[in-house]
Amino acid sequence: MHVETVGDGTPELAVVACLHGNELCGKTAVERVLAENHNFRRPVRFVVANEEAIEKNVRSIDEDLNRAFPGDSDGKTHESRLAAELLPQVRDCSVLDLHSTRSHPEPFALVAQVNEQTKRLARATGAPRVVDVSYIAGGLIDYVDGVAVECGLRGSERADRNAERVLRNFLGEMGAVDTLSDAGDPELYRIFAVVEGGDYEFVGENFVRVEAGETFARKNGEERRAERAFYPVLMSTDGYEDILGFQAERVGKL
Repeated sequence: MHVETVGDGTPELAVVACLHGNELCGKTAVERVLAENHNFRRPVRFVVANEEAIEKNVRSIDEDLNRAFPGDSDGKTHESRLAAELLPQVRDCSVLDLHSTRSHPEPFALVAQVNEQTKRLARATGAPRVVDVSYIAGGLIDYVDGVAVECGLRGSERADRNAERVLRNFLGEMGAVDTLSDAGDPELYRIFAVVEGGDYEFVGENFVRVEAGETFARKNGEERRAERAFYPVLMSTDGYEDILGFQAERVGKL
């Protein structure tokens, strides 16, 4: 784990990249911003988390780091020990956690709970959509005041650019650097179900409403139809091994 703190005083903001070693857009964004030697008006801690997984170009070494929190310093897995090391670095900060995905090319934010602080953090990212993922337990943002952002398709230059834009906007809106930024006015979605099963071909589009009875996935000639209307979130043909993704409802403006 690489940790770099900039600005004077105790960090109040933290930026985390590469909880997953094959999601490099956050690391690229952090490196680009730090290379500019900004005069930081608020102290910020930057964390590049799973360096061993980065070196091996894999998502994780033993288990998903974003499901290993709070971790165990004597844990049996690399990620369990790393989670225990990472959490104290960011526990008292407002956190931006940068990711990429296999499901959607444009940024969207994730929050583990909806309150005034997470609303502020989500708006600061500039992402047009925010997803309440409280239905899913275990991520870093369950343990901190924070927001995660899926910045785009994994491995793409577009995801790198999106992550950089999100990071700059966040730092500007949170008063850490003097830069042009814009607080977003995003739509809020809430996950209510997991779609179990692997090897499905996803035939819908994320954040586009699927009506009750409509086909949204296929496998071996079998069609999977919606039991009720929903909005697909993090759904893709090859994003997960044992699930297709998540079903969400559209709540309205954040």
